Amino acid sequence: MLELKDVQKDYRTYRFGRETGRINALNKLSFSVDRGQVFGFLGPNGAGKTTTIKCIVGILNCDSGSILIEGDDIEEKRLHSKNKIGFLPEQVGLYGGLTPTETLKYYGGFYELENGLIKERGKDLLQKLGLDKDSERQVSGFSLGMRKRLALAVSLLHEPEILILDEPTSGLDPRGVKALRAVLQELNEKGLTIILSSHVLSEIQEICTHVGIIDKGKLIRQDAIAGIRKEVKKTAIKLSLRVRGFSDSNKKQLNKKRGVSVIEETELGKHTRLLLKLKENLIPWVTDTLVSKGVKIFSIEPQTNSLEDVFLKETGDGND
Repeated sequence: MLELKDVQKDYRTYRFGRETGRINALNKLSFSVDRGQVFGFLGPNGAGKTTTIKCIVGILNCDSGSILIEGDDIEEKRLHSKNKIGFLPEQVGLYGGLTPTETLKYYGGFYELENGLIKERGKDLLQKLGLDKDSERQVSGFSLGMRKRLALAVSLLHEPEILILDEPTSGLDPRGVKALRAVLQELNEKGLTIILSSHVLSEIQEICTHVGIIDKGKLIRQDAIAGIRKEVKKTAIKLSLRVRGFSDSNKKQLNKKRGVSVIEETELGKHTRLLLKLKENLIPWVTDTLVSKGVKIFSIEPQTNSLEDVFLKETGDGND
């Protein structure tokens, strides 16, 4: 559905009108998104995510390489390609003096949609996004969440084949995040391909079918969420315990066991908080060993690995 081939993008820096250098944002970036995927686009700050999105939607031109939508180069068929894309930016720009109904009519004109079709689709979108009761209110009185939902309606009005969202949950409360997730899942079930850039990795893990991770303008990993879940299950997990009576000899005994290591020990008054790294099947051995040595266990909490652990591993723990 979407393919990037060796996309290069540099930003020029100037001083007193003269070019003084270049900052490389995208370095021969290549990846592909198949039809029907919900693709999570990840990377640390400054990795090139927003630049990539701006190149895909046509706000920026790449310096070299190509971007294809269903095999068509967007540079050669710009209008044709743009008609297949819906875009929700992080910072939504809407006219405060217009109502949602007027907003949809205004933007629908850019796609040369008939007024009757705009009215029909707009009514359906506003209802799905919970804005039907506010369809005649001025946007200036809307909350950030309501503005984002209206901007999403605008991006879907022309029935795109690809929906691109840049930090869509930014500024939304938990109820708004849940509502947005439900809408995106429904749209995807109807065949819409979705590309989602976000720092909220729990949301990416919840809704996406595939992920791509970039760092310093390069793709460093692309995989299915199912593959990542399978991978993290094989790796060691962390186990947090709150205990009393823990001694150095107990610590040595735990560390001698293959597959177990005490990575953190914190004194909390009469108690000690332990953080262990171990295979999940060794949890019973740890608890049995501690109890047999007279150590009292007050709480135990396994911390399973997640997409966040994979992200930090692939991007060097964010130490850029």
